[in-house]
Amino acid sequence: MSNPSRRTVICGSLGLVAAGTVARPFVANAAATTASVWWSQGYVPEEDAAFRAMVAEYQKQSGNTIDYSLIPFAPLLQKIISALTSGDVPDVISHETQSATVIPSNAWKDKLVDLSEIVEPLKSQLHPNAYLGSRYYNNVTKTHGVYQAPYKTATLPFHIWNSLVEKAGLKVADAPKTWDAFWDYFKPVQAKLRGQGMRGVYSLGLQATTAGPADGNNLFEYFLAAYGGLDIVTPDGRPHLDDPMVKEAVIKTTTYITTAFKEGYVPFDDDLLRMNGVVIVGIAPVEHAGPAWRYLPQSAAPH
Repeated sequence: MSNPSRRTVICGSLGLVAAGTVARPFVANAAATTASVWWSQGYVPEEDAAFRAMVAEYQKQSGNTIDYSLIPFAPLLQKIISALTSGDVPDVISHETQSATVIPSNAWKDKLVDLSEIVEPLKSQLHPNAYLGSRYYNNVTKTHGVYQAPYKTATLPFHIWNSLVEKAGLKVADAPKTWDAFWDYFKPVQAKLRGQGMRGVYSLGLQATTAGPADGNNLFEYFLAAYGGLDIVTPDGRPHLDDPMVKEAVIKTTTYITTAFKEGYVPFDDDLLRMNGVVIVGIAPVEHAGPAWRYLPQSAAPH
């Protein structure tokens, strides 16, 4: 496929999924073509059904064909890394953790297509965080570019097992409204429930890990923000590692998470927890329509 036809497909797809923002899907006047797409398989059937419906509607309006594969989370990441290494890539790739695992290094190495011509016209209709989150630095061109097309977002709310908190004699409504005190409030639940015969109960779901990397990194950032260190990197892309407030926030974050782990309030093995364990309070991702990301391999569409 030629580069213009590929961009036609991407522009149309972006317009379709952003239908709540723009008047109608953008369908360029170009000969019908086919684009290959690797997309993350949903965690619930409704996600895959919505994706298939989106593709069908786009194909109907554009005359183009989307040759797609819905692939589970872990195998897809392995497939993406292998493809980018070999250069045998599809036209469009999607993965839930790509903003941390795939985009930064490959945008840096100029291996992805800059999608500025697609995203820039929609800048005024995007939340500033969505727009900034789509931009990465290209060390070859020495410029920032848009390497993801934003169309959804995710948030990480607290998940609290209310019935077990009450079984331990506490009430969620009584939890303090300050950061450390909030987490500390649930620590006694562990001993009280184990005393009632519930084995495998842990008070806190804190991912003390850099593996993944989504869960551990997201948790770290939440603690960092609570301690006043969110400006570790400012919107202009500059790091502030020497800022005393940032340093203190990093120290507090690392100290709280590791101390809770050492004290036994955090499960030591994810696999053990999945089999028979319970966590009382934790933070986990919930996705919403808004800015998340999709990107295009550079080797699939040369400049």
